[in-house]
Amino acid sequence: YKEAKQLILFEKDLRAIQLASDHSEDEAIKRANFLSKCPSEPPDGRGALLQLNLGSEKVSRRFDGDDTLADALHWVGAHGSEIYEKVMSREWCIVDLNRYPVAPIDCEKNQKKTLQYIGCWPSGILEVRPSPEKWASGEDTNMAGSARGLGAASASMIN
Repeated sequence: YKEAKQLILFEKDLRAIQLASDHSEDEAIKRANFLSKCPSEPPDGRGALLQLNLGSEKVSRRFDGDDTLADALHWVGAHGSEIYEKVMSREWCIVDLNRYPVAPIDCEKNQKKTLQYIGCWPSGILEVRPSPEKWASGEDTNMAGSARGLGAASASMIN
């Protein structure tokens, strides 16, 4: 019951954040600033395709393998500056759905790591979700899943 209620509130918060740029010039400027920090998107047929699940919405774009997690986080921020803030504060987390078991990615620790290093090459499916209590409090930072991707580090290195 608690988890279901948390997910309903999460979806509601996420929608409100995504709609905020329609009503706030300040939010639109913050999102544009995040987008300006993103590297240019490789042409079709090149780069890694990264899908981001924001609740029921799915967005995707291509990145080069040597682009960093910080670049992908700026792309997340372009969908809502508060999403970026909540992820960095660990209220919410980003998980790689291609890993099993699914575990939060330590975004602070891995910002400068390449997408290939964290396992999002040649593709990745990331999802923003509410953080597990132990992850949010910093108690459990060793939530390892399996390694995946070409040249990827083991999951224990990125969690």
